[in-house]
Amino acid sequence: MRRFYQYCVVALLIPLLGCAPSPRPASSPHLPEVTFPGSDGAPHALADLARGASFTVVTFFSADCPCQHAHDARLREMAALYRARRVAFVAVDAESTATPAGDAGEARSRGYPFPVLTDPHGALADALGAEYATYTVVLDPSLRVRYRGALDSDKTHLTQGADMYLRDALDRLLAGGEPARLATEALGCALRR
Repeated sequence: MRRFYQYCVVALLIPLLGCAPSPRPASSPHLPEVTFPGSDGAPHALADLARGASFTVVTFFSADCPCQHAHDARLREMAALYRARRVAFVAVDAESTATPAGDAGEARSRGYPFPVLTDPHGALADALGAEYATYTVVLDPSLRVRYRGALDSDKTHLTQGADMYLRDALDRLLAGGEPARLATEALGCALRR
């Protein structure tokens, strides 16, 4: 009788073990196969940017957002820090008022070492779920989303003790792991769409 109960317990556990949750795979949104004008005067497609990079960081941009202004220095620093590790950075202006000339002026005045892509129809924002300025996505070379959300835990005043979500995600991904947080809440202004 005891063996019968042991058999029943094992028989019940086998299907349950097979149903245990597995780590959530990285999502693969359907990204538009569109070329966007860049603030550097060149056309850019995400697939082309990602092809030569270990990871691609896409940050959604708003010219008038105080959170965006506060994070300009941090974005420049991170782009410089990860350049040698082949991480590509790009900003996307998905607001309805976006123009190539306006974005070129913003990139120049902010000293961005990466292009701002002009996407007034919001194709990339729709595909990646961006609703707020500074919303950031990390894509791998096959354009799978590996992290999405805030640059860090600061909003309009940068602090030394901030949780550096993007930096931590990149460090873990570059080391062959997964980000500790796959998603965080973006803190910037709502994109005007």
